[in-house]
Amino acid sequence: MTTDRIAGSAPAAPLLRIHGPAELLQAVPYLLGFHPTSSLVIVGLDQSRLVVTVRLDLADLADLADLADLADLADLADLATGNAIDAAVSAMRRGGASELVAAIYDCPPGPIRRPMPWGAAVAAFREAAARAACDVCDVLLVAGDRWWSYSCQDSGCCPPHGRPLTGGGSAFSAAATYAGMVALPDRGALAAVLDPLPDTDRERLGPLLAEHENAAVRAVLDGRADRHDRSVKRALFAAARRSDSPAEVSERLEIDEHEAARFGVALSATALRDSLWMAADDGRLDGRVLWLDLARRLPSPYNAAPLFLYGWCSWRAGNGALAGIAAERAVHSDPGYSAADLLLAALARGVEPRRLPRLRLPRSA
Repeated sequence: MTTDRIAGSAPAAPLLRIHGPAELLQAVPYLLGFHPTSSLVIVGLDQSRLVVTVRLDLADLADLADLADLADLADLADLATGNAIDAAVSAMRRGGASELVAAIYDCPPGPIRRPMPWGAAVAAFREAAARAACDVCDVLLVAGDRWWSYSCQDSGCCPPHGRPLTGGGSAFSAAATYAGMVALPDRGALAAVLDPLPDTDRERLGPLLAEHENAAVRAVLDGRADRHDRSVKRALFAAARRSDSPAEVSERLEIDEHEAARFGVALSATALRDSLWMAADDGRLDGRVLWLDLARRLPSPYNAAPLFLYGWCSWRAGNGALAGIAAERAVHSDPGYSAADLLLAALARGVEPRRLPRLRLPRSA
């Protein structure tokens, strides 16, 4: 099952106003970072302000469509209990959402006939919202470049061929693009942001990684461990802060293979990783440009730490989709990587990143 959760916004994000369902549908690809297909997208609001957006695969809801043939709609509350919709809505309520708008992205051929498709999933969503004490503002169906509302009861409200979606040249799209938001073609394109470099590029780092592992061991044996650790820590913090500079980003972050290997070995030390994690969490640095560069260049398991750091910073900034992809890849690289498991647990439980207190390392005795 694939579930994406996106928090409302980063604290410094610009305010973009949305008026009505048509503009909300224009906003969804920018909220997710990609154009959804075969998806149920639920947007959570509180006092008309965006709180969280959740995307579920329609394939995970297919059982509801099958069960609808065997049960009255009145029984759907029982059928929905414990399913993906119920879990998503409950998590959104815990995250502060009090009003919900749902949109089903499907591609049925031709005009829509009533009853509209995915009626069982819509009923399950409404029941889940009622149990969570959330108001349902609207439920929409998107097929191709048209949309319909499940609240419409006749063709006079929504024509059989639906209402047109405004294309990429809309005022909202222009404002979102100006604000730095992107809408990639699909989730695969979003995941490709984290794709590793070719094997030949990463394999070249093997001897360099071994060299820096040996250097770290020699520092311990020679009684220079503290000095060695301080040196690489300063270099990592400096590179992370340098990568946060707009000028540096525009010119691409340049880290040679020796430095990439040095950082990869250093980040495998939990204490150093944690100091960067805490610094990123409390806003002293972000470093996502650096973490992404290292995540793509380093082989497993060295890429687990930068994948996690990239995921955590993305989650704190409101991008749950990228955070989830990065954390999943970190666990795939290093199955025992507990920090990535923690991030996946936070995403699965719908923890709202803006409400989570800043992390602090325990004080040494």
